Formats: sequence, structure tokens, C-alpha cells
Amino acid sequence: MEPADYLMVVPVPFFRVSPTRIATESAFVEHLRILRSQLPDQLRRLVVAAPSMSAEDYDANASHLGHIDEDEDEIHLVSTYTADRGRAHYLLHELVPSMTALTRAVRGAAFVHAATSHDIARPLEIASLVMGTALGRRTIGVEDIDLRREPELMYRSGQWSLKSYLVSRYVYEPIREAQRRYMARTCSLVLLKGERFAAEYGRGRKSVRSFLDAAHSTEHIIPDDQLATKLATLDEGPLELVYFGRLTAYKGVDRMIRAVYRARQSGAENIRLTIIGTGEERNALEGLAAALGVQSHVTFEGAVPFGPELFETLYKMHLLLACPLSEDTPRNALDAMASGVPLVAYDLSYYEELADSGAVDLVPWEAVEAMADRIVAYSRDRASLAGPIRRAVTFARANTQPIWMERRMRWTFGNQPSA
Repeated sequence: MEPADYLMVVPVPFFRVSPTRIATESAFVEHLRILRSQLPDQLRRLVVAAPSMSAEDYDANASHLGHIDEDEDEIHLVSTYTADRGRAHYLLHELVPSMTALTRAVRGAAFVHAATSHDIARPLEIASLVMGTALGRRTIGVEDIDLRREPELMYRSGQWSLKSYLVSRYVYEPIREAQRRYMARTCSLVLLKGERFAAEYGRGRKSVRSFLDAAHSTEHIIPDDQLATKLATLDEGPLELVYFGRLTAYKGVDRMIRAVYRARQSGAENIRLTIIGTGEERNALEGLAAALGVQSHVTFEGAVPFGPELFETLYKMHLLLACPLSEDTPRNALDAMASGVPLVAYDLSYYEELADSGAVDLVPWEAVEAMADRIVAYSRDRASLAGPIRRAVTFARANTQPIWMERRMRWTFGNQPSA
């Protein structure tokens, strides 16, 4: 039988709820459904090779996960390894089964879609691209974060020890760089997030493209009447700041809380930060807010599934804070823009490119005081938010997930994208 699957190899954990029902991140579920709907008829299935989520993780996150019915959605899961087990367990118990399953999946695929492998002890993503190339399959390589500065930034921010910095900088990073170079030179299509990132690795190759990994669709964009109301009532109530995503250390949510504290010390009393999400840092972040005396100005909400409930919450917000401690490309920036929420963000490369939209206000990396100053300025001059809010919505309308998925499909199947 001729290979007839479209295979994606990803590090995103899945949980098998029943023989045909699987669960994973809700935004990724929507992405997979759109991708499946756009595949040509000759491709029989969309197959996802991914690690298995533990039952404990599933129970802790079930309320905000999305679900796929393999038969109904024509999206099938191949489990590669157990996500919460260490590298030693993988090498001793799961290496051979995972590579066997991956080899079988690649052989059945006409298209192989994967990224480089950040976890070099479990390099299934890059292995699938190498196998796909060797078998003559069409390969789609993706790199959605330029992590080359990660060792430096994580060390400077205090997240990594000197030993971790040295090992990453001089052992892991050269291996990852070799993967990027291999992907750029051999894959049928290479998608790199960011114009500068793509230009550096493309060097004239038509196969290397810049892409934007949007999750929102037209129906998620703030309706015109709600946008008009939002603009007309900017001076009413507190300045609503928001962060939504994982509560993990490198996201820098503690810096946001400190910026709120400093802003209040500078006279911005009527402000509120809403933090939406779950993660291992939640207790520490709640403790920090209490220690700084801003617990009445910082609200913690649980994770909200991607969809109408999340966007209805975001429509009421005024500014998204973005303080990652390393290079990051979170989709929450685009979801915020779709909701009419501009950003105040650290000047990392992703946000520098988004700043061309006119909806991103950059402050120096790790400069909590500068972020606090911007919060104070917006709290005193709410009218200055009107332009960035309008520009955020304009940018979101031009960069929905269906727009980018259609463009990606044209590139994938050999046609040139429209201008």
C-alpha cells in the first residue's frame, strides 16, 4: 500500500481517555482539526506521534484539555514515550519501542512534519525527519522558538547555575544547531517563526519560510460592538492587566507581580492583574503577591480552555504583560491582540517583530522598573491605549490561524503562496 498519512511528530503530551478518545491542549486540538480539514483527499489520515501524559497530569488538567475522537476526526495517535518519566527510564525501557513505533509511522506517511529535538536524549522529532528524507518522503521542518540565546538569558536571569549554562552552551546547543542546519538544508519545507530567523537559515532557499503560529480564528476576534464599548469606557474601573498561560518559572510571572507592586508604589492605585493558568509556580506566586502586599490587586484564576470562555474574559482586559526570561513565542500574544488587548513586553526577538504591528510596547529585558513605569503611564492616560487596541485587532484579523494554515498548505503541497 502506498504511504498515505500526514505524520506530525511533536513533544506535546496526549492522554488516551478511551480506545478511540484522546486528550491534549485545547488550542492544539483546534489546530489539528483545521489541519485535517485542509489535507487533500488522497491523504488517508492525520497521525500524531507524541508522548503519553500520565493519569495524574490528566486528572490535574482535564478541565481545560480538548478531546479528539480518532474515528470521527480522522486524527490518530501513536504513543512514543511516557512524558513524566526521566531520561534514564526512556533509554532503558522505551527507546526501542518508541523508535520502532516511529519507524512504522514514517513508513506509512507521505508527509513527515516535525521540529528539531530540544531534548537531545529523546530525539524523535529530528529522527523522523532523517528517516523521512531517507525514504523519499516530503518533509516539513518547524522551529517555533529561536532558542540560541537561551543559555545566556537563563543564566543571567538566575534560573540556571553556571554548570547548567556551560553544559547547555557548549554541549547541547551545538547539537541543536547541527539539527537546525540539517533541517534547513534537507527538508522539503522549513517553517521558522520570525523573518530574521528565516532569513538567517534560509540564505536564498525558497524552501525556508517565515511563519506565524496563530491559534485564533475570525470568530474569536472581539466583536465590533464590544470593541466600541471597550474604547468608550477606557477610563472606567481599574486598568486591567492580564497574563494567561503556564505558571512556570521562565515565563517571568513573578516579574509581573513585582511590576504591579512598583507601579502602585509610584501612584498607580487603580490597577489589577489577572493571572489565568496553572503550573508549579502558582503557590510561590501567590506567596509573592501576599509578601508584597498586592494580593488585593492580583487575582489568580484557574486555567481556562481555549475557546469562547477564554476570549470573553480577555475582551475586558486592557494590557497583556509578557516577561519571559528566555526567548519565547507564546500564542497568547496573538490571542490577546484578537481580544483587543495590546502588550507591554520584554524586548526579546519575537516581541520585537510583533512590535511592527503598533500594538506592542517594548521595555528592556528584565527591567521590572521600566515595565512598572509603562503601567503607570497607561493608568494615567487611558486614552493612549485606544490606538494600540485598534492596531491589535487589525493585526489579528490579518493573521488568523486559517489564513496561516492555508498559506502553509500551499507551501506544503508545492504551490507558491499568495502575496
